[in-house]
Amino acid sequence: MPSEEPLTIVVAGAGAVGSTLGGFLAARGHRVTLVGRDPHMATVARDGLRVTGIFGPAHSRPDARTDLSSADAPCDLALVTVKSHATATIGESLARWRNRPAWTVSLQNGIGNVELLSSMLGGERVLGGRVIFGATIEQPGTAHVTVSAAPVAIGPLDDASSAQHAAAGQFARVLTESGVVAEAVPDIAPVLWEKLLYNCGLNPLGAIHGLTYGEVARSPELRVTLDAAMDEGFRVARASGVALPWSDAAAYRAHFHARLLPPTAAHRSSMRQDLEAGRRTEVEAINGAIVRAGARAGVPTPVHSRLVAAVHEAERDSRATGRGGTFAPRPGR
Repeated sequence: MPSEEPLTIVVAGAGAVGSTLGGFLAARGHRVTLVGRDPHMATVARDGLRVTGIFGPAHSRPDARTDLSSADAPCDLALVTVKSHATATIGESLARWRNRPAWTVSLQNGIGNVELLSSMLGGERVLGGRVIFGATIEQPGTAHVTVSAAPVAIGPLDDASSAQHAAAGQFARVLTESGVVAEAVPDIAPVLWEKLLYNCGLNPLGAIHGLTYGEVARSPELRVTLDAAMDEGFRVARASGVALPWSDAAAYRAHFHARLLPPTAAHRSSMRQDLEAGRRTEVEAINGAIVRAGARAGVPTPVHSRLVAAVHEAERDSRATGRGGTFAPRPGR
């Protein structure tokens, strides 16, 4: 059993990442409810949840359901792992609970999710998190962890209270004890921007060309666009006052290519998986967020504007034909 008392945890959005987190937490003895879609949830309810892959195996029997209905009993922690375009819906559901979760942690792609949940649930009880491991649903009832670039990070936005810092530390310990290495950080904003820079070229280019992360970086043409997207995003972050730990965009790119990309080179991004399945992607929370932040900061974002347009075009083609579109963006700066 964990050194902490078992927690009552709801995972709102039990896809691959949510199921991985929930599966390890449940296997460690926490009272976990997964909220996701059938047939995955139906299989988990019947046979339990298996997690396989590089974090090691885990088998558990969490509660599994398809609706985020109110719970009569108190809930210690809600982990929000839905796609960013569903954040408002989840926030509205949690806000209606008779017993709201004591803490809510956004573990989502893009930026803006922590702020939105804070506005709906009270910022003093909301934290952000950075997940930079990859997973897939191999078959209903099984999540498979494929790659990992860094520990999960959990922390508040700036101007946080001591209670928020303590909670971030507690939840990082709980995850680590459960088998998913995590760390608490004093300010989650720079960490979320770091992941945004990591995703902003790889995800759309991998999605619209049907490539893994490594294949994107190895393509001479796409490598130019990949680096231009990170450079443009870095300029927006700096102009927005985000305290990134690199001196300039070139230093971040060196870190990206040397440290972040190699362990995740074989990964198929969630944006690519969504596009191939005919689902809505998170391009607006990633590249669109950079375009909007650039507009506020007065920084042009032509690369990200083209990537947003290309992914939306591919979404339309995917819905119409059942397969992803293709696009060859010019590098631009």
